[in-house]
Amino acid sequence: MIFQETIFQETIFAITWFSVIIIIVIIYVIAIPIAVWVYNDAKKRDMNAAVWLLIVLITSCIGYIIYLIVRE
Repeated sequence: MIFQETIFQETIFAITWFSVIIIIVIIYVIAIPIAVWVYNDAKKRDMNAAVWLLIVLITSCIGYIIYLIVRE
């Protein structure tokens, strides 16, 4: 019985970490096109495009919202 419980716990642990990794990948797959758009838009508005690109890549959607509020 203990052996089966250990296998069950390891399986749940693996599924949980796999789910977390998939969610992180999805967030960054969405963040990359947004960051590219922010870079191009900031460049058109004569803002520091490279800095905004890094902010959006690091903070994802929060950086995008901040950019929308701050942009000129």
